[in-house]
Amino acid sequence: MKRHRVRLRPKARSARRESVGRAAVVIGAAGLAAVLATARPFERVRLPRVGWGPLARALTVEQVTVEGVPPELAAELALAASDGVGAAWGPFEPDRRAKALLARYPWLEQVSPGRSWTGKTVRFLAVPRGAAAVVPVKAGTSYLAEDGNLFAAPAAVVAAAGLPRVELGAFPAGGDLKDLAGLIRAAGAEGALPSKPLSYAYDARERGWTVALEDGTRLSWGAADWTDEKLGRLREVLADAAGRLPKGFTADLRYFEDGRILVRP
Repeated sequence: MKRHRVRLRPKARSARRESVGRAAVVIGAAGLAAVLATARPFERVRLPRVGWGPLARALTVEQVTVEGVPPELAAELALAASDGVGAAWGPFEPDRRAKALLARYPWLEQVSPGRSWTGKTVRFLAVPRGAAAVVPVKAGTSYLAEDGNLFAAPAAVVAAAGLPRVELGAFPAGGDLKDLAGLIRAAGAEGALPSKPLSYAYDARERGWTVALEDGTRLSWGAADWTDEKLGRLREVLADAAGRLPKGFTADLRYFEDGRILVRP
């Protein structure tokens, strides 16, 4: 019986060799991975620590100071930012620590770092948050920031005297107070109202705010919206009624969107 020999063309032989080669590589890699997983040589290798070398002396920070807050709080903030004093600080380290102070102390509005390379000192300028109102809470006293956020703060950094009081009552927990902060800011401007606002109380039934003024006037404000328009129209109404309203009148602005402001003694 005559046998036939099969000869592969050169292109076919080349493809076969490539397939065999790839298979060998895969098998070899799998074997190496198994050996590494068993021996774990990387656990025995300690990479050298990379230091600042000759720059270490120039980058060394020997003192941290804080300005912009009362001395006792400045000392606390400086201590919180002083970890690693006596060692080299990289060029971005002061910025990193400024962000850490902001995260740790919510009553801070801004922290700006400065560095004296010759004096080996880092100085932080701390700016406390501005408070628009005092807000009594179960845990004590909080403050309403000008951006509508609530924050707690040491009494030494908030000038609470003269700030209006906000009674949240049944205001939804976590609700947005940004519009209220805007109302407080606008209503507190000189000449905005007949007298200075003393308090803002939330009325859950009306889902709005009641504003008490220093002269006894009471404003049923409703929702804290249309603030500039309400203030402007209220001034017009009061100007028309000049001399006919006693102190301590009541103005109802809850129906402002219907074009009505009701004023009664």
